[in-house]
Amino acid sequence: MGLADRLAAGTRTIAARDAEFVYGETDGNMAHFVVVYVFDTTHHPDAELTPERAVEWVRARLGHHHLFTHRIRRVPLGLDHPHWIPAPDFELEDHVRVTEITEPGWAPLEEPLARLVSSRMDLTRPPWELHFFTGVTGIVDGPGRLTAVALKAHHSVGDGLGVLQLVEEMFSDRTSTATAAHPPRCPRARMFAASVAGLPRRLRRFARDVPGNRAAARAVGELERSGAWSTPGARPGIRFNGPVSGSVAMVPITLSVAALRRIKQAVPGATVNDALLAVVANALAGYLAEKGEPYGDSLVAMVPRSMRKIEDWESANQLAIMNVDTHTDVADRLEQVARIAESSKSEKERTSHVAVRRAAAVTENVPAPLMRLLTYAHRKATTYDPGRPRYRHTMISNVAFGVESLTLEGAPAAAVFGGQPPVDGDGLRHFLAAAAGGDLTLTVFADRAMMPDPHRYIDLIRASLAELEQVATVDGPVQGPSDGIAS
Repeated sequence: MGLADRLAAGTRTIAARDAEFVYGETDGNMAHFVVVYVFDTTHHPDAELTPERAVEWVRARLGHHHLFTHRIRRVPLGLDHPHWIPAPDFELEDHVRVTEITEPGWAPLEEPLARLVSSRMDLTRPPWELHFFTGVTGIVDGPGRLTAVALKAHHSVGDGLGVLQLVEEMFSDRTSTATAAHPPRCPRARMFAASVAGLPRRLRRFARDVPGNRAAARAVGELERSGAWSTPGARPGIRFNGPVSGSVAMVPITLSVAALRRIKQAVPGATVNDALLAVVANALAGYLAEKGEPYGDSLVAMVPRSMRKIEDWESANQLAIMNVDTHTDVADRLEQVARIAESSKSEKERTSHVAVRRAAAVTENVPAPLMRLLTYAHRKATTYDPGRPRYRHTMISNVAFGVESLTLEGAPAAAVFGGQPPVDGDGLRHFLAAAAGGDLTLTVFADRAMMPDPHRYIDLIRASLAELEQVATVDGPVQGPSDGIAS
């Protein structure tokens, strides 16, 4: 163990890819997520926890992840990435809330959830909150009482799959009390000394990687110029590509997985996700047209892709970003799905290519001062003007959250929804997760200044799904535009 490691003992350095979420945090770019699990408490009244019981329920599970008992602390002068350090004196009651919902339907629950989504996290304490909403009714099929449990946490702790693993531990029969841990004496001084001692090693590692990084960048450029991938270029922006107002609408909708499968089966090689992209993109195009802003080009979706089976990164966030052309300029709906499938395959091939992966990994060894400088420069140089060209228009994410085997004091999980708040340049986001019975829940997060009528948009999504399903039932199956559509 080197001097830097000995000085930093008792803390955990945040990986560069995760630290980006700390550096980039602003009012217009809040880097947290909210995931909500809904439990059927009709026959399990003990699951309607009081504030005191909720605190004890959480206390018995603090050992499942360091997130619950550590906080993020920056290194003086920013010479290294922030560290996780133990926070033995935090007040659990500040992180756990119980709210009784007394009226039926979605609106009484949306209001507190929207406030939760639209408020920045306090990074001076462990960056998480757990909210229990009891007495909920009328938000899923069937009568009965529900409890909705919302976990809010900072994105630096992990991506969707990482959070899924955490949630599966929490809502199980396994408890895990936290092991007492105390921060090292004089943590700021020790972290500063460790960063100074380790800086030469980090600079050497960065310099060593420069030639390989440049070669990877050149290779990517040559492949793009050769037409190896059909990556969409810059296109006109839309109303959702401006700066966000801070007011958020959060609306979940249940989608029939059977309907999405019918669409998928009508186009050989297409996936359920390709069908979803078509459904959402056509609804968005329809919404813009209703607002007197018809989009003449094709909308592009930002689609996060897990790299866990491809890369072996140290970071908790292991995602690549695909820009998938949704071909909203194609009139034939099944041909559109086939072209989306082809575009998705192309983006999967691009993000899997060794040169692209090497270029994307540049941040792994960028020294913290340089990363902070680049983040600051990017923020100052970026103008969020809907009239400017954009490479993507909205996020559509298929998160692996499910409800199988999850319980709260014996009450079974009935649904899950959630995602991330809108940010500058991306004021409309979509997150797909599972629901009980095999269907899917799509959660729409929209900036209210950009979308004052989110329920109209939800209606358009339902209509888009119905239209595509009808076409698939009447006209399908069809052959796609090429022989190599992704499966």
